[in-house]
Amino acid sequence: MTEKLQNWWIGLSTRERWLVGIAGVLALGVLVWGLARPAVAGFTDLENRHRASIEREGRVAAKIRLLSLRPARSLTATVDAVAVDQYLTQSAGEIGLTLDRNEARGQGQATIAIATARAPVLTDWLASLEGQGFVVDQLTITPAADGTVGMTAELRRGGQ
Repeated sequence: MTEKLQNWWIGLSTRERWLVGIAGVLALGVLVWGLARPAVAGFTDLENRHRASIEREGRVAAKIRLLSLRPARSLTATVDAVAVDQYLTQSAGEIGLTLDRNEARGQGQATIAIATARAPVLTDWLASLEGQGFVVDQLTITPAADGTVGMTAELRRGGQ
């Protein structure tokens, strides 16, 4: 087989040898590109998924820590003394969130809406409210095209 290939190669002119050599290099390049590109994309995807899972694990651990803490007596007394809608407005304002809708719904209940917020800030605020004794009865979070989220929620004080 190699003898036939060698005889074929010798039978080519210099110009033909150059053309066959360039075609071989191009074919090898396409073959390497066809194998390496999916492999690199797979490793990149694995790295992104690993980074996201580590971030999620940290958020879950932080949420567990928040949920394991009991609300302080003075904080609970403060929430009881102030109307729920006023407390939610103040609490959201302290971390830079703006409530677009904040309606009291009877004793110790409120419906709120936020048009745009960063998702981590919003979820951390909701987690802190749960840590303070609030219960989220209904929650709707919708993503926006600019990377922010909108939220509507019904909250009530725990035990009511």
